[in-house]
Amino acid sequence: MWWFDDKAAPGWHDWVGLGLALVGFAIAYRQLRKTRTAAEIAAKKLSEARLKLNNDQLAAVLPQLASIVSDIDFAVDANDREVAHRALLRFSYIANEAIALLKNLEEDHSGMEVRLLAAANTALDVKGAIVGRKTVDIARNAKVIGTEVGSIAVELSGLVAKTRYQIGGASNV
Repeated sequence: MWWFDDKAAPGWHDWVGLGLALVGFAIAYRQLRKTRTAAEIAAKKLSEARLKLNNDQLAAVLPQLASIVSDIDFAVDANDREVAHRALLRFSYIANEAIALLKNLEEDHSGMEVRLLAAANTALDVKGAIVGRKTVDIARNAKVIGTEVGSIAVELSGLVAKTRYQIGGASNV
């Protein structure tokens, strides 16, 4: 038969070469599996680090909210327009920052996001009501928003503590 040449059968060196090629393939396959596993571990660690950083940033919002509540309480007691104005404006910025940070968490916190947005809008409305008027009752205008900001601060504090506990359970974070 012209298509099969039995004189060209593989010799021992061909079989050794095939064996070495198979060993090389097995080593390469093992290394690829190790690389894939390392990449998966690195991706998980990156995700954990992002969650921790996001939670740390959310935790940094808490003292700012406490300061805002204190300033609003002072403004209400002293009928101080300037302090109320600054506190209400600061709250609108902080609320929007907190909303962005909540969106980065794995769980759904849309209820808190809606509350923060509504409170930020109310704060801006109150700020608008007290700016530019010679006589205005700061207590009447700012008291409700001060109570809401305090309530939000307490809820966010609980959320931060819960997330810290979850993160603390993760290895090497």
